Formats: sequence, structure tokens, C-alpha cells
Amino acid sequence: MNYYVKNKLTLIEIFGIILIFLINGSDIEDYNGLKFESDEISIVINLQHLTKAKHQLFNEIMIKINSKRNIYFIKSNNISYNSNIDNLINNSFIKIVHSNFPDSIFLPLAVSLYGNIFPSLVLLIEGEEINDNCGNELIEWINNAYNSLIKNNYDYIFGNFQYINGNKIGCSILLSNYSIIEHLLYYTNSDTSHMHPFIKLSLATKTNFVFIKFKYTYLKKITYINKTFSSDINCPLIHDNENSSLCLVLPTFKRNYLNHSFNAFSNQTYKPKFYLIIQNEDRIHYNLSLIQQNIKEPIFHIWMKNWNSFFFLNHRIFSLLPCNFILKYDDDQWPLDSLLHEKLINLAKNQNNIIGGRGYSIKKSYCGYKPKKFLKLEDNEVDHAATPLLIRPSYLKLDARNYIYRIYGGEDISLSLNSYKLCNVITKTVYMNLTQFHSDGNNQRNDKQIISQFKKERKNNFNLFKNSYCFFISSGYIPRRWINFQIPEKKLLRIIIKHKSLN
Repeated sequence: MNYYVKNKLTLIEIFGIILIFLINGSDIEDYNGLKFESDEISIVINLQHLTKAKHQLFNEIMIKINSKRNIYFIKSNNISYNSNIDNLINNSFIKIVHSNFPDSIFLPLAVSLYGNIFPSLVLLIEGEEINDNCGNELIEWINNAYNSLIKNNYDYIFGNFQYINGNKIGCSILLSNYSIIEHLLYYTNSDTSHMHPFIKLSLATKTNFVFIKFKYTYLKKITYINKTFSSDINCPLIHDNENSSLCLVLPTFKRNYLNHSFNAFSNQTYKPKFYLIIQNEDRIHYNLSLIQQNIKEPIFHIWMKNWNSFFFLNHRIFSLLPCNFILKYDDDQWPLDSLLHEKLINLAKNQNNIIGGRGYSIKKSYCGYKPKKFLKLEDNEVDHAATPLLIRPSYLKLDARNYIYRIYGGEDISLSLNSYKLCNVITKTVYMNLTQFHSDGNNQRNDKQIISQFKKERKNNFNLFKNSYCFFISSGYIPRRWINFQIPEKKLLRIIIKHKSLN
């Protein structure tokens, strides 16, 4: 492997990112009142309960700020069908996320960065701590915080503060540059069991922040003060113990095979810490309490109730789970071999590998790029693998750093190729004895969203599989069976700019 070429391309890629922002404009237009560009600020309201008063308060703020990236992140033990919420947000542009997963607001921060492009700013409001009748005052606080952020070159600004263990920490409101949130989530070893991110940011020594008092809050004690303090990570270091923890995750959209899949999961000899179902849209109402009666381990549920986050947000959430390994299934497949999970863990222990059930390897020239020489490798070494996938959360953090190329449906390709490009993580495939209903995918092609996406792809002469590989090879990925190749720098910059957003 020619690491000089790889590092050089990485620098070029960074320059390309800068060029993208210079060309398209990443700064908010001249501030007059609260006229943000609609994609420049992402607002997440973290709530335990959504009431009519809260909705009216925050809806007014979102409209005045002109933000189209608005999310209610509702944490509740019971996230079943709620007609009151449905009626409250009927025809609303605000996205709803229900979650009963234990988390010190890392997940709302992850959701705030979701989209075709990153926002310039993230506004996170702890909704339960905000007085219901302070709309104008909150608008004024955002105005002051924004001006202070720009004029004083702060990284982020807190609304109010508390003293915990003698330390002054932020609470209630956070206005931050997106890069601070990105670093906290994907460049550190943080996970959902770590201390509250406000504490982490308040005690950080490499950032510049300030408090702007907001008197309309109920100051609650922030927990997790004694939990692990996250540290920066680059490439993952593998130190497995005998009892590596496993989390099993299951993204789902509009299929319901949960009774079958959980029956199979319960027969596995290697048990997970928990199961996590991530559901897109209000297509199916699962009776998870009934399934839980026959499963000892907790079953958690994150539900994008009135929108479809597609695939990439799933991976961003998985990267923050407190487990040594994550095993991801599709919602139409489950194991027939009761030892499968145990075998997979044993294969991955002390190995810097991604393991998948099926995959693809480039064994010839591709997209006009020619390798100088081919390598012979083991048959199970591939360029990318697909579900089921056994992965470490740190690999998903590596993939999250790839914010040039965020495409509908290409998450497995992106995961393997980025992990190998950045940290030489090898992807392998192994045989898995499964029940699979891939033919069911033909029925999904009748879905309006998927039909719309296919039409867009055909209009742009776009091939998901081919374009994914072409882009990664162009931006510096060297296929497993290639020794090296060369890319003209001008061509590389054109490719990066062209592919900054394909959605």
C-alpha cells in the first residue's frame, strides 16, 4: 500500500471540501432579525412529553428562524401510538423522534447532523427545562447568542449554567458550530453511557465558550457526572476481553417479521446486552411489549415517526451504542444456526475486521481507473460487505467522518470502504445459515418514496452500486486486490465537488 499517495489524496480531499463551501456559501446571510438560510441551523428540542403549549412555543421559534431542520426528540418509556401527539403535529414540518433508549442526549445531537448537508449551527434545547411562555425571550437569546458566536469567534454558547462538584457547566440551551458536535460524536470514544455532553463541553480545555443567561428555565441537576469522560480517537485499538459485549440492532421500515426474528434471536447461545429496533415512518405499530415477554434482554425502540431517515442515520446512531460489537440484521432475515452469534464474535475477537454475510470484491479495472498490479488474497476478503454485519462502533465513527458522500442506500459500501481507507480495516465475508426474504424487496419497489428515488436516479443516469465505487476509488480508496493507481488532481477535485450531495 502506498501510504504517501493515500495521505496526499486525503489532503486534496480536505481542500476539495473547503472549495465546496467557498463555491456554495456556508455562511449565514447578513443577519436581520432571525432570517437564517433554512438549512443553516438545525434545531432539536429534547423532551419527555410534547404538550400543546410546548409545541406552540417551539413552533413559533422555528418559523421565525426559518429553519426547515426541526426535530422533536421525545424520550419516553412508552412510545406506542399516541393520538394526541399525532393530532398535535398533523401536517407539521417538524420531525418526530420517539425513543425509550437510555441516553444522555448524545442521540439528539446525532440526529441534529442528519441530512444531505451539514448545518452551520446546531441549536439544542432541553425542552422540559424551558418555561412555556417565553417565546420572545428565547428568540432574543438566540439572536444574542448568534451575534456573540460570530463576533467573538466562540465555538458554542450555553444558556445559563450550574455548579456541579465545583465546576461551572452549561445547561438548558446550546448553540454550537456543527464541527464541535461532529467532533464530540465521531472523533471521540463517546457513547450513550458517557456523561452528559454539556458537562463534557463545559470542562473541555480546547474550546472557547461562554454563558448567556436565560432566566426562563427550571434548573435541574444534570446526571452522569461520574460517568466516563470521552477522549479523542483516531484509528481503533483492539483490546478484547473474554466477554465482549454484543448489541443487536434491527432497522425496519414497513415489514413485520419481528415475531419470527426474535424467536430465532432468543435461541442464540451468545446473548446481547440489548436489542435496538430503529423504525422509519408510521407504517406499522409493533407490539414490542408482547415480544418482550419472551425475551430476557431489553428491547429498545427508536422511532422516526413521521419521516424516513433512510439508512445513514441508523449507522450514526449505532456508532454511539455502548457495546464492543454491533450485529446488524435486515428486518427480513434471521439465523437458523443457534451458534451463529458466538461463532461471529470468536472470528472478530482481536481482529481489526468487519464481517458480513455477503459482499463484493473489485477484481478488474473499474470506472476507467487501472491498477498497476493485482494482488491475490483470501477468497473471503472483499471490498464491501452487507447484512448481516458484525462491526465495532468505532468503524461507524470512521464512516461518519465521510460527509462528502452521503447517499440513499449506499451505507454498507460506505462503511467498508471508508474504514479500510482511513484505518486499514479489512472486510471479510463468512457463510451464515439464515432465513431471508429478499424477494420481499420487490414489493418495496412499489413504495412511493422508493419509486421517486429510482426516477431521480434514472434521470441523473445514476447507478447506486457503480457510482458508489467510482466515487470512492476517485477519492483515494484502493480496492483490496489493487496495489496502487494514480488520479489526476484536477479530476479528483471535480469529482469531489460534483458528488458533494447526490440525494
